[in-house]
Amino acid sequence: MEILPQFMKYAADFEKTFVDDDWSRLRLYFAENAVYEVKARSFGCRLQGPDAIFRGIKKSLDGFDRKFSGRDIQVTSGPEVDGNEMRMTWAVTYSKEGIAPFVLRGQSTARYEGDKIVALTDSYDPSIETELEAWQKQNGLKLEASYT
Repeated sequence: MEILPQFMKYAADFEKTFVDDDWSRLRLYFAENAVYEVKARSFGCRLQGPDAIFRGIKKSLDGFDRKFSGRDIQVTSGPEVDGNEMRMTWAVTYSKEGIAPFVLRGQSTARYEGDKIVALTDSYDPSIETELEAWQKQNGLKLEASYT
């Protein structure tokens, strides 16, 4: 099985879920023992199992992403596939009328067993948290990106 097309289907369905909150469509992409890890100083976490993963992602989307009117995702390198693992770096530009845009940069790694994700990791450079704090202060906002 080629994992890149499978990941791209997951990413497309994730965007649908972002709009309508129907998390059931994502279950088919994750193994029952899947782990989602966020590597970040202030909002890092490790979630196990689809229910915990989806609950955590929804919490983060509600506290951060959904506070904006625009969200533009750009893949900045990759995707690169090495066996059962796919990696890519990306930048998401968040926008809302009356405030400066914010660009969040990170890297995602997905490891597969068959056609299911068994490990998904999003990593953020520590500088992004300093930039986010300064941006929030400059724009008079306090957003909550945490998953737990």
